[in-house]
Parts: sequence; structure tokens; C-alpha cells
Amino acid sequence: MTPTAQDYAWLHDSPWFGQCHRDGYSLTLVRGRTPQQVLDTIGAVPQGAGDGFDDFLDCQQELLEWVDDYQDASFTAAAVTVPGHGGDWTLLLALDSGVGVGRHLPALSAGGATVTCDSNGGKPIHQFHHYRDGELLTSFEHPEWAHGSTPRALDQLLREVGWYTEPVAGPHSAFYALAERLTGVRITEETVRDAEFVLGVVPDEDAD
Repeated sequence: MTPTAQDYAWLHDSPWFGQCHRDGYSLTLVRGRTPQQVLDTIGAVPQGAGDGFDDFLDCQQELLEWVDDYQDASFTAAAVTVPGHGGDWTLLLALDSGVGVGRHLPALSAGGATVTCDSNGGKPIHQFHHYRDGELLTSFEHPEWAHGSTPRALDQLLREVGWYTEPVAGPHSAFYALAERLTGVRITEETVRDAEFVLGVVPDEDAD
């Protein structure tokens, strides 16, 4: 079955997605790396295993209690293996205000590929990024403003997933459907809510 935005209408009522959307987050699907390799690539300090989204939130809360500078850009990340096109992918979820993981996407996609949906929380700005083997292929907030080496490559898929006809949960439902078309990874409420995560904290690069 071809995924469409309608398949992701549940995002509108999802507790975990609502929390991520409010706080600012990124969700990245990575091909060619294990969860631990993904966390290592983004410089995460290991925080053990997490049983579902609640443990991920607990890890984030502990970080917030420890950090005493509101400008500190440290963030919590969680990774888990998910099935997709060509075998296993890694789902990387980060409460990074939609910006922390972005600088690592060229490295994460080296020798493979990444697809990212992110939101910065308060503004809000919602974006989609597609990298392959270290190269940015397409990135956009709205398709008309897409940039990258192949900015128009996803136009047909966007029409097929319902970007222009099914604004079910803002752009998010179409972003997630597009991510599934590119990766074969079907994300459900349970995918994140019940995941057996590997957890990490990425320190602020500018911290003393």
C-alpha cells in the first residue's frame, strides 16, 4: 500500500508527537548505521537503555535539571532499529529544538542515507531534509523553496502522498508519509511509544 498523509493523521492526537512538537525535535531515519553508531557519530554521551518514550523524556528531564544555563544547547537523543527498504534502518529521535542533529547529517549519511523531519517548537518552522552519501539532495520547509543538489526530485512523491490535498496534521503527516516512501519505514504511535531505545546526551559544542 502506498503511504499518504492520511496514514499519519494520528500524529494530530499522538502524545509523544505532541510533546516533541512543543519542545522542538528532529526525527531522522538513518541507513547503514546501528543505533550505537548513530549516537557515536553525533557525539552522544551514553545514558544506557530506555524502555519507551517515557524513559526518553525522563532522560531529557534529568538533563534539564543538570544544565543551569538556558542557552545551553545540549540535548537528549534516542536511537532504535526499525525495518525498512533494504533491511534495517535506525530511527534517531532528538529533543534538539529542530537544529542540533542537522550539523551531523552529512556524516550520518556517509555511505548510506538519511531522511529527517524536524520542528523548532515555538515559531514553528517545520522542515524536511534528504541526504545521501554525505550530500544534501533536497531540503525544504515548503516545496516551492526547496534547495539542495536535486531540489525538484521529490515533487511527484509529494503530490502522491497528498501534500497539496490532505493537510491532515499540518505538514507533518505529509513529511512522515514522504519519509516512508523514501525509506520503507512505517512509523506508528507504538514505534516510538514502546521502543527499546539506546539513549545518549549530546553536549553543547560551545560549552566550556
